[in-house]
Amino acid sequence: MRKLFALALAAITFLPTSVSAQDEFEATVSADLVSRYMWRGCDMAGVSLQPNLNVAWKGLSLNVSNSTPLEKDGGVMDLDVTLGYSLFGFNIGVIDYWTADVDSRNRYFYFGGETECPHQLEGNIGYTCKYGSLQAYTMFYGNDYKIDGSRAFSTYIELSVPFRAGGLDWNIRAGVTPMESAGTTHEETIVTETGKNKKVTRGDWMYGESFTCNMASVRATKNLEFKHFKVPVYVELHTNPYLQRANLVLGVSISSL
Repeated sequence: MRKLFALALAAITFLPTSVSAQDEFEATVSADLVSRYMWRGCDMAGVSLQPNLNVAWKGLSLNVSNSTPLEKDGGVMDLDVTLGYSLFGFNIGVIDYWTADVDSRNRYFYFGGETECPHQLEGNIGYTCKYGSLQAYTMFYGNDYKIDGSRAFSTYIELSVPFRAGGLDWNIRAGVTPMESAGTTHEETIVTETGKNKKVTRGDWMYGESFTCNMASVRATKNLEFKHFKVPVYVELHTNPYLQRANLVLGVSISSL
């Protein structure tokens, strides 16, 4: 792990911090090392390395990010590509999530057979200002089905509020789903009051089975700046009120200035 972190640091140090043409095109790189990969209240993986590339031009942006677990059988590996446009604080975009192992052959360029497709496409609309950000996301393609087999259009809405206190940068976030999201079922064995074993079928939902708050978090960040890059170090309490779960996450970022 130390070697991977050192390589990421060295790569970002010697990469150009930005590329510009008439001050209109910008490119930035960053890499995160997190003690646990949490996403919208979901526990995705253990210790993970997350490189990120972002390019922007006249309000258009293209972002490519990856999360790779560093532990054997540590959880989900994914590659996400976001194409977006922003103007006067408003933003729209489309996100392509690719998850390894969904397709048995791990084919990135395979988009057929939606129930077996490793890609999920999601639309995004939102608004950001200095007081906070409100974002809404809805799945519209890929393996996104309710337990009854109908398309779920899984939707997630998140409010984020930043502030500064005690020499740290803070961010409070809350996420809700307004309706039943994609889900699957599993069987488990329970012991009845009479002492007999009984098989029951239970549901598992990506966000929740109805309107619910599935994510609430608070993050504190300390920014360390060097000549060519900055290193934000953060601790985040990431909870899922719907599942009644909580994790404390440590993250270290390295990004170009």
